[in-house]
Amino acid sequence: MGWFGRFSLFGAVATAALAVAAGNAPAAEFFKDKTLTLWIGGGVAGSTNLIGRTFVKHAVRFLPGKPSYVARNLPGAGGIGAVRTLYTRADKDGTHIGTWALGPVTDPILTPKKNWGYDMRKFNWLGNMAGQVQVCIAWKGAGFKTIQDVFDKSMKISSTGARSNGTKVPLALNAAIGTRFRPVLGYRGPGGANLAVERKEVVGRCAGYETFRSTKADWVQGGKINFVVQIGVAKHPDIPNVPFARDYAKTAADKALVDFVARPLAMSNPFALPPGVPAARIKEWRAAWAATTTDKAFLAEMKRYKFIPRPNDGKQVMAILNKLYATPGEVLKRAEKAFKTRTARCNPKVSKKCRGKRKGKKKKG
Repeated sequence: MGWFGRFSLFGAVATAALAVAAGNAPAAEFFKDKTLTLWIGGGVAGSTNLIGRTFVKHAVRFLPGKPSYVARNLPGAGGIGAVRTLYTRADKDGTHIGTWALGPVTDPILTPKKNWGYDMRKFNWLGNMAGQVQVCIAWKGAGFKTIQDVFDKSMKISSTGARSNGTKVPLALNAAIGTRFRPVLGYRGPGGANLAVERKEVVGRCAGYETFRSTKADWVQGGKINFVVQIGVAKHPDIPNVPFARDYAKTAADKALVDFVARPLAMSNPFALPPGVPAARIKEWRAAWAATTTDKAFLAEMKRYKFIPRPNDGKQVMAILNKLYATPGEVLKRAEKAFKTRTARCNPKVSKKCRGKRKGKKKKG
């Protein structure tokens, strides 16, 4: 072996030794004077950012060594930038964690042959803050008061990217129950999407109920919006009279499609460490997660934001992911087709206003 080969081998061994040493270091010694990084897959105006920053601010109190932290936002594309960053570029020593929106969760399931650059099942999950119910809202006075209005006519909604849940969920509802949502993409983060509603560039948008309650409380409390439909694993207790999407699914195939897009909502506001983090650091972070999510100061701050944590631990998040990855192929094909179909036609099965509109013209002569 030449000098270069011996040097490379020595470097690899030294790097591995440092990693082992970091993994075996006592927690207080490891975290002392460290600056932790939280990668946030969302803009500064959304609940992903609000909950992420609030969590890490309190979590560092429960990590030995009193580390500090910085938070970095990577908005757009449904949060996939933060997912890829944590998976590939982030340090694997326990100093980097991430949280993001749910859009990137199902992408690798739908098109597994594509190289997405991450595998959700290989993250070291701390848990998630609460199962969400997603709602589609319309600005009051825009002509959309009930779900029937969205069966009868096309409703323009704002969204960020094609991979975001604000796009995927309404498109799935178009395919499954016959709504006519028309997402307009390209708005920068939840703040941009909300501003488009206020400016009346669009009629409304679809997002988590907790998102609207915590970041746009004036919309909810001021009666500025109508809740058109909700989707989740169960109805939200605050809005029992808002139509539940699954109730409008007429066939088993329709119900399966609604269930597929609803299931990830159970792991909303997830937090994870990258793959390859030493077991000791994972254990310390999970202890900090458990302590933070039951801490009076953290819960009091969340209450001020109108957000009530109902946390799952890492094992529960993995159970949700395993169910998603076991989705039958025919459901995945239908979902993928739905996500590509941006224009929803009037469905005579759910709207009397479109009956007879598709009759072809009689040929002359």
